[in-house]
Amino acid sequence: MYLGWFDDTPKKSTRAKIEEAVAAYIDRFKTKPNVVIVNEIDRMDVDGVLVRSEHYMVRNNFWVGWEDMAKV
Repeated sequence: MYLGWFDDTPKKSTRAKIEEAVAAYIDRFKTKPNVVIVNEIDRMDVDGVLVRSEHYMVRNNFWVGWEDMAKV
C-alpha cells in the first residue's frame, strides 16, 4: 500500500518533505513504511527508510509505502 504525497514548498528541504510524508503514512496506516520513491533530483539518504529514485516520478512527488525487500 502506498500513500502519494506532494509538496512543492520552495523553502522546505527535501528531507523535511520526506519526513512529513512518512509521518502522514504512519498517521493514516498506523504502521511505519520502509520505502519512499522519489524523482532522481529528490534522492537523498533519510534514516529509517529506503529512499529510491525512479525515472517516472515527477519532482516533489513522494510515494511512501511498504515493500517486501526480499522480493526487490
